[in-house]
Amino acid sequence: MLILSFYILFLGIFLVFLGSVEMAIPLRAFGLWKSWAFKRYFFLHGSLLIAAGFPLTIYKGPLSTIIFIIGIFAVLTGPFILIYPEKIRHMFQAMSEEMKDGDIKKMIYIEGSLRIAAGAVCVASYVLQ
Repeated sequence: MLILSFYILFLGIFLVFLGSVEMAIPLRAFGLWKSWAFKRYFFLHGSLLIAAGFPLTIYKGPLSTIIFIIGIFAVLTGPFILIYPEKIRHMFQAMSEEMKDGDIKKMIYIEGSLRIAAGAVCVASYVLQ
């Protein structure tokens, strides 16, 4: 249980850091996600989501219900990326062509805020133990 608690803490710190960077440079973050989606090994991102999300589903501690929901979301998103990486690539291409920079910024701000909130829940769960 101690290792899982440290995993939750480090995942939370990573999510807060990543969300903060995305909010600081939203257009660059979108470009980075778009370029990653077009890489040959992007489908492995789905495997990473499954592997990273699964421990969250078995965590028992403070805020475990919220952490379980975050884990289930990651685990269920993973197979979609594994099976349909082309749809994700098409989505990024369509967004970059059809959306204005201001709209992309708003989308990244929302996504970054959700990532920071998920990370804050993880860190708070560790602190509350």
